[in-house]
Amino acid sequence: MSFKDEQILSFEATKDTTSLEFLTYEVKPNVRLLKMAIIYGANASGKSNLMFAIQTLWDMLFNSKSSKNEQIDFKPFALTKDKPTELSIVFFINGIKYQYKIIFNGNYIQYEKFEYAPNGIISLFYSREYVGEDKIPIIKFGDSLGLLVKTKNTLIDNTLNNHTLLSTFSKISVEAEPFKIINDWIKNYVHEVSLNNSVLEITKDIVKNKKKKEFILESLCKADFNITQIDLTEIKNKKLTDELKIIFKNNSPLSNSNIKELLVDTIQEDTLFLHHTKDGDFTLLSETESAGTLSYLELLDQLYEMIHQNHIYLYDEIEKNIHYDLLIHYLSLFMMNSQASQLIFTTHDQLLLDEDFIRRDMVWFTNKSKETGGTELYSAADFGLHKNISLYKAYKVGKLGAKPELGSIFIEK
Repeated sequence: MSFKDEQILSFEATKDTTSLEFLTYEVKPNVRLLKMAIIYGANASGKSNLMFAIQTLWDMLFNSKSSKNEQIDFKPFALTKDKPTELSIVFFINGIKYQYKIIFNGNYIQYEKFEYAPNGIISLFYSREYVGEDKIPIIKFGDSLGLLVKTKNTLIDNTLNNHTLLSTFSKISVEAEPFKIINDWIKNYVHEVSLNNSVLEITKDIVKNKKKKEFILESLCKADFNITQIDLTEIKNKKLTDELKIIFKNNSPLSNSNIKELLVDTIQEDTLFLHHTKDGDFTLLSETESAGTLSYLELLDQLYEMIHQNHIYLYDEIEKNIHYDLLIHYLSLFMMNSQASQLIFTTHDQLLLDEDFIRRDMVWFTNKSKETGGTELYSAADFGLHKNISLYKAYKVGKLGAKPELGSIFIEK
């Protein structure tokens, strides 16, 4: 997309001690990772593209293709369409370090290499090289995996040129515990950009989960919503029968037919919000509830998961429909109550930079190069600003870049 040259987004914490206990997590001795990353930048500078790149990598690791002719989701930089895309990542599962690299175009994966350090020493998980169309790629497995020859052969035989070896595991049935660990982790704990459960799905979940319902209701109350209960309700609707549809389609006269008899009742589930006021209680269905309330409910649904387990969530413009104070409250809840979850989001809200808990290594900027047109990615920590200098003011006056150049407000007529 807008990324031409290599750019690196790092979650390794610097020596900065700001919010150290609440915004970093020690995944292994002497290795601290950030729990939050905030991406700033002008419109069309590449913020959303960065999120897409992260999601693309996870998608390719997890989702396999149904046929050898299915295209890879390849979106190259416009001026280098003839060159493949290269993505790489380092992550930890249960304290074990994994590192992965993939090179691909729209038709096939040229190269991928997976390494890990189960004993503290980096060793091969697997490697794979493209040989040619309709040919099985060259695949090598690390000795430490302990896979049976039969398992290796099954994985090799089912790995098509257009999907990763790890994603092959998700579509076949073989015993390969090292693959299962990574596959299950991505499936359960790594989430797509801004993908929320619907309000109805959340309601169905909290009806069954008493603790989650209590958490969400308490959080809504703290956020000054006067909602005291959330429940499922059923709505009756009239639906045309097939017979009446044919009559209307053919413009046939209804003669003596009773239209009511040609209608049937359908039952539709919806969410019912109970509001409490001094003057009395009233209920609202989800379609009449405020957009801010619904957006915050979706965020709370994911916050509960991030507090009780270690998830990775990505949001593009997390502040949509949310008041600034409510956003800060939400981030504070995440910061103070989660353990090793990670929250990665883009935003245009500059005031966030003035909050006391903000670390400079967690703030990143995207800037479009005038020379190449490519996105450049850099951290606020790269500037070496004195701790007494306001990050908010420095960004506002343009010292950190990543701002639109608007020019004069006067228009020649």
